[in-house]
Amino acid sequence: QRERKVKKVYKAVTKRPVPLGMHVHWMWGEMTRRGNSGGPACQLVSHEVPLNRKKAKSWIRCILEVVKSEPITVDKNNEYGYDPGDEQHYENTIRLVTGRKHQVRTQLASLGAPIIRDTLYEPIAGMTLDLLNAGGEEAMMMDMMVEQCRVPRTPIGLQAHAIMFGGVKGKA
Repeated sequence: QRERKVKKVYKAVTKRPVPLGMHVHWMWGEMTRRGNSGGPACQLVSHEVPLNRKKAKSWIRCILEVVKSEPITVDKNNEYGYDPGDEQHYENTIRLVTGRKHQVRTQLASLGAPIIRDTLYEPIAGMTLDLLNAGGEEAMMMDMMVEQCRVPRTPIGLQAHAIMFGGVKGKA
């Protein structure tokens, strides 16, 4: 693996804690192409490694590291009009190892901790492409949930926090 000179750190607010450490998932390559249209707007990932090198060429590896996941209190009178209710929220610090379209959103949702207000990924929280292999009711349920995915119309709980270029750091 080549050494990456640009490092990106994000902050994400979720209603569930995200497990600390490295998370590796696989995205279907066709869904990550620039200008790709058709199909669902959301992207699903697999937790399973492709079985062989030939199949692996169709998949793109996505890696992120959850550095911190701490409980926070969200002010009910926040400037975004978000009502946190009585639920616990968590602020997660995420370091991207690879940078793919919707990677943070997709991976956190697949781990069962979607970003708040992310209507594109909340409906499929905890679901992965691995469910398609199961077939039957699980696959049908997944299709129904994907149909509920909508592009958010309000800000979601994700923020680019810091970017580092070859050791030089700048904060967003």
